[in-house]
Amino acid sequence: MKKIWVHKAKSFKDAEEWDRKFWRRAGAQARFAAACSMVKDYLKMKGKSEHLLRLQRTVQRIKRRG
Repeated sequence: MKKIWVHKAKSFKDAEEWDRKFWRRAGAQARFAAACSMVKDYLKMKGKSEHLLRLQRTVQRIKRRG
């Protein structure tokens, strides 16, 4: 069964602090999975294929002088 976490915040500052603590405890793998899920949801909302989902790669070539 999927767990759902709920926190009733007293202020925006309290909510932000709770979010930071929650994601810090969740770990890198959970943060990455959540980010991937959000990207997939965005692509679905825009009517785009999930096959467009890929990592961006930047390549540079540095040439030595002399």
